[in-house]
Amino acid sequence: MSDLFATIERRSIWQDVANQIRKMIEAKGLEPGEKLPSERTMCQQFGISRISLREALRALEREGYIEVHAGRGAFVRSRAERELHMLETWVGGNGDNVSKVFELRMLFEPNLAALAAKMIDAEHLNKLRASVDELAANIDEPQRAIKADADFHRILGESTGNSLIDSLVHFVMTATGSERQITLATREGLKTALEGHTRILDCVEKGDEAGAAAAMKAHLEDAMDFASHK
Repeated sequence: MSDLFATIERRSIWQDVANQIRKMIEAKGLEPGEKLPSERTMCQQFGISRISLREALRALEREGYIEVHAGRGAFVRSRAERELHMLETWVGGNGDNVSKVFELRMLFEPNLAALAAKMIDAEHLNKLRASVDELAANIDEPQRAIKADADFHRILGESTGNSLIDSLVHFVMTATGSERQITLATREGLKTALEGHTRILDCVEKGDEAGAAAAMKAHLEDAMDFASHK
């Protein structure tokens, strides 16, 4: 008889609180960008201690449901922000997945370059040129060059006017951060990146959509090949 029943797991108070807040967010009872009530108010409403509340908020922040700003409070994240957070956490915790992010980049960044060639305005074109100049000027300054490299791709994303594309580019730049530290840590790697960016810029300036896509594809292939030999 003693083996018939499993031990009942007692849930922690903070888990119940986190579940309530999570359900409110998912049911849109709390809207994206909305600030949660103060800790004091929530402790009174839930009838819990500040320790339990803070544990619940930490769990929700880890899951990407909220973003906590010191001195300002906790704010609800949108579903897109939550999914982006989950992807960043997934990649950050699994180094082997960097190659998968490169596969993702190969799927969308050539098309992104083509779209930029079609849609880019004068302001973003000037920013794109400036990022290439910044990369060229810092061939011997890896950290500055790496930032210029990331800026180039982000500007392409911004130039489309599509916030989802913009967010996706920011994600891949974050997700491949450690890999880019390797591929762009040498003068050879930076020169290869500069050549790729220059070709892409030339096509985007001309409005050559097919050329921009092909140049981006070649640029990513160069990066993947360089990384595989490190």
